[in-house]
Amino acid sequence: MATNSRTWFYNEPERRPYYIEERVNHTLWAMRFSNIYMDCVSAEPPFRMEGKWNNIALTMEWIPNTYLRLTASEENKTLVTGFSQMLQMPPLFSYVDENGTFVVEWWRTEEGQKRLQEVQGKPNYTRLKTYKK
Repeated sequence: MATNSRTWFYNEPERRPYYIEERVNHTLWAMRFSNIYMDCVSAEPPFRMEGKWNNIALTMEWIPNTYLRLTASEENKTLVTGFSQMLQMPPLFSYVDENGTFVVEWWRTEEGQKRLQEVQGKPNYTRLKTYKK
């Protein structure tokens, strides 16, 4: 199946876990994340998937054409770069939350700036980094 982020991020996917898994995993594999598999745990917005890549636990959450939040058990530049290429845009920001989890967020709407201010206001969030468009 030829698929890309347009079939599940820029447009809302069918609300069936198997179809979401098929589209997202094929997109990731096409981006050379060959040893990744994500399971759909929520087939309603915000969509949510969980998986592992190179022993890094991952969670993806998104609302189509609005935002995608990737959480990882450790920071990894390859993940940020690969997801940015997959979504065809740089992330808005990344940080480490109070649990030590690395979080990176991509936003397509102005709500991203409000979210950035919210993150900036939380002293338990560290290593905040913003990205240039």
